[in-house]
Amino acid sequence: MTTSIVSPDSGRRPEEAPFRSGPPHSALSRAKAVRLFGSDGLREALADGAWVELWAGVVVPGRRVHDPLTRAAAALLRAGPCSVLSGPTAVAMHGCSAAAGSSIHVTMPYDRQLRSRPGLVMHQGRIRESDVVELDGLRVYALDIALAELLCTGPRTMALACLKQALAELDADGAERLRELLTERVSRRVDRRGTRRADAVLELVRDSRNSRSGSLPDRAPTPQGATRTPVQQPFEQASGRARLWSVLAAGAGA
Repeated sequence: MTTSIVSPDSGRRPEEAPFRSGPPHSALSRAKAVRLFGSDGLREALADGAWVELWAGVVVPGRRVHDPLTRAAAALLRAGPCSVLSGPTAVAMHGCSAAAGSSIHVTMPYDRQLRSRPGLVMHQGRIRESDVVELDGLRVYALDIALAELLCTGPRTMALACLKQALAELDADGAERLRELLTERVSRRVDRRGTRRADAVLELVRDSRNSRSGSLPDRAPTPQGATRTPVQQPFEQASGRARLWSVLAAGAGA
């Protein structure tokens, strides 16, 4: 699903243009905004804050500048058509609120050369379309891909909290399937940084399922020689059951 906006009538301000059906983020490339509003109309809207150039070449309605979906859509426009939401942003899109944050993480192909900007974290990588799903009209890494990356490279507290949220939304069979997918993804990573840490957490998941309590601790195990940091963010229940199930179902035959 793509955003579509009606071109303003003569004399109508850009912010007053009605929105057609589409995702609620309404980020536009600057070039498209000029075609829709005209150069003078866009300049005026940017001057008074009705629209904001969030990052170079991408504009969003001023009233939505802090909306996560709007910012995510703008990040994809900035990164290019083959880019994908990744890392904490992708995990949050799947319903794991522990990964939510103000910065948007997006991965682009190696042939794109763009620097990170405040609020926008750019990554480069080989993007396989079979690893990409669509959520709210946006390209997002599948849950097992994004969560495996977070377990290896993200903050330990965030990674464990997200894993707990994901597992809590699945029954026993679904949780075990997710653990198996994550274990496979970690083992296949070309970049081996953080894989020992991820393996330790996933082993902890397996052990906890076989224990009497059946629950994970509030902090991840620390590999030998590393410094343990205290937990700073409490675990909160996510509400992404439908998304988690759909992603697991789609990935079952991958």
